[in-house]
Amino acid sequence: MDEPATPLTPTMIRVEEEEYDLLRSFYAEKRRAPMNQVEFDEKYGYQKRQKEGGKLKKQSTKVASRYYEPFTSCSNFKTFLFNLFPILGWLPSYNWKNDLTADIVGGITVGVLQIPQGIAYAILSRQEPIVGLYTSIFPVFIYIFFGTSKHASLGTFAVVALMTGLAVEREAYIPSDNLNSTLLPGDQELPSPIDVSCALVLGVGLVQFMMGVFRLQFLTTYLSDQLIAGFTTGSAVHVLVSQFKELFGMRGLVKHSGPGYLIRNVFDIIMNMPNANLMCCAISFVTMVLLQCGKEFVNPVVKRKLKSNIPIPWELVAVILTTIFVALTNANDVYNVKIVNKIPTGLPELSLPQPSLIPRVLPDAISIAVVVVAVHLSLSKMLAKKYQYDLDAGQELYALSFTAIGGSFFPTFPTSIGLGRTMVGVESGVKTQMATFFSCLFVLSVSLYFGRFLETLPMCVLSAIIVVALKSMLWKLGDLPGLWRLSKIDCCIWMVAFFATVLVDVSEGLIIAISFALFTTILREQYPKWHLLANVKDTDEFRDTQHYQEVIFIKGICIFRFDAPLLFHNIECFKKCVEKAYESWKSSPEFNSVYQVKPKDHRFVFEGVHRIAPVYQQPHHPGLHRDPILSRHFVIDCSGFTFIDLMGVSALKEVFSDLRKKQVQVYFASAKIPVRDMFEKCNFYDFVSKENFYPTLRDATGIARLRQNKFGFIDTPRAPEFDEVSNVTNNLPNH
Repeated sequence: MDEPATPLTPTMIRVEEEEYDLLRSFYAEKRRAPMNQVEFDEKYGYQKRQKEGGKLKKQSTKVASRYYEPFTSCSNFKTFLFNLFPILGWLPSYNWKNDLTADIVGGITVGVLQIPQGIAYAILSRQEPIVGLYTSIFPVFIYIFFGTSKHASLGTFAVVALMTGLAVEREAYIPSDNLNSTLLPGDQELPSPIDVSCALVLGVGLVQFMMGVFRLQFLTTYLSDQLIAGFTTGSAVHVLVSQFKELFGMRGLVKHSGPGYLIRNVFDIIMNMPNANLMCCAISFVTMVLLQCGKEFVNPVVKRKLKSNIPIPWELVAVILTTIFVALTNANDVYNVKIVNKIPTGLPELSLPQPSLIPRVLPDAISIAVVVVAVHLSLSKMLAKKYQYDLDAGQELYALSFTAIGGSFFPTFPTSIGLGRTMVGVESGVKTQMATFFSCLFVLSVSLYFGRFLETLPMCVLSAIIVVALKSMLWKLGDLPGLWRLSKIDCCIWMVAFFATVLVDVSEGLIIAISFALFTTILREQYPKWHLLANVKDTDEFRDTQHYQEVIFIKGICIFRFDAPLLFHNIECFKKCVEKAYESWKSSPEFNSVYQVKPKDHRFVFEGVHRIAPVYQQPHHPGLHRDPILSRHFVIDCSGFTFIDLMGVSALKEVFSDLRKKQVQVYFASAKIPVRDMFEKCNFYDFVSKENFYPTLRDATGIARLRQNKFGFIDTPRAPEFDEVSNVTNNLPNH
């Protein structure tokens, strides 16, 4: 039996020797003579793209058509409804036989996680425990009608709950647990925590709706993975410190606010450690051990033995056991263990958010909206790609906005996708958005009928659940050494996001992190890399001389590349780099030595070349010095110029003028079409002839070598001198 063939990777291609010779001869026959850009465009039929008249008007009409086109016909309106309500598309085609069981099991599994997390994060957001359950029901149910992600599990999220709690503490009146605290004038006139929370939810929804209307989902691209990781880890530190009070059963701690408040809170906690409640400490410790051992050791064994992807909900187990323990021992009275107390049953009443509070919480709403959208889109896109279904990012913005706006009429706080819940749902076999319906149904049944059984739930257990849930975020600190080795700039972005969030505040830390990330982008373009290129041996390719050893330096020719767009903020760097390249070339043997052409090594002379284009013998200029040694050629590889501005064009004029005064012929190679269009708009070709431009480096160096071989040097007219002073003064106001 023949042995199976070894599979080849996509990058490995077997080429037989005969095929290789045929391929090599094919390219040898296709090799053309070197030519400049003008000749190249003429020979190969370059057509300049026609300018479209009224481009702004057409673009405006296209944007406006998104909003009136659905009402122009019945079919367009139907398409609009199906796009706005994706449930109209997936529900009629739902596979009840194959997907229903998986969605029921996955939905209930996610719902089981929603209960302890909802109660715990409600406390973190400074709300009543039942508000966390409502947040896991009503907004999440609205998402079913508008969302396009099959696996996203919306609900409570630690970072969002923390940001909500900070806004509530600043704007609302929260009774202190300190018996000696005094009521300040005007405190009772402040809104309640739930009023501030509902106004914040409405503000988040309005911000996300405007992002959807103006297609601003691209703004989330400015939040890189490293920025989000640093920000969420820094927020996790805030969440961790905020839980120490309940974790240790401390009372009467002073509330701090403003930049650096986290450090003062940590100091107060350390100083009050002698006053910690030992029973709370014991319950918290046992709970954390139970959660850690259950998730890390028991669940893998159960999964392997039972061959089931449904994990044991250890958070719910901890809630049930500790609730029973406190009820039996009466620990809330005997040991002063703080408990949840009364949890109302039944459905909440609808209420209108207070619009007057929105301006006060708008900065918090913007920060929360950006974080929610960034986390939601990144995770949803990853799952959609993995499971091969379409995700409409624009529709997701509308879905999140309608979820928030609808949820603001109920006692809720802002919702977000939860990474842990979503991945548990995926592992449990969730197939469609139908699983979200069963999750909401399960949480609703608990809030209606079983909430009263959780009245003796210790608050320290909720804090322990939050602390254990933060473990995956906090362990990201261990990724820093590897990130530093991979990319120092990305590592700096991570650390700035982390320390700004920890040392300043959550919202301010996000702003600082985004600003620093954008600054690093500018910095990288302001001080980019530059290279001297040389011909790779036995090829027509030109590569960086620092990384390739088998290269050939051409006598009297210097090839320079600047790896960045040529803009106002880096033109000084560009000019300095050109000067450094010239000085390096000047001190090398290739600057003054005459290149002796050998017929057998003359790789740049091609068949069919009967002239040296565009070189022609010109009359001697009276003021031009004739170089008796060699005509020197400086080739600027323009392939790194993705775009160029007016000051960049002026910088090229200055470089061209300076090099020509040094008796150096200047060439421009591989310029992109948008850059060439900019040259034409700026009348750059009036200063530098089009014959100085070449389609490739091979063309530029080929012409330069043909000039050397034929003339040894060439007389050219004196180049016009670029007056930088006049150029600057013409662009400045007179007064």
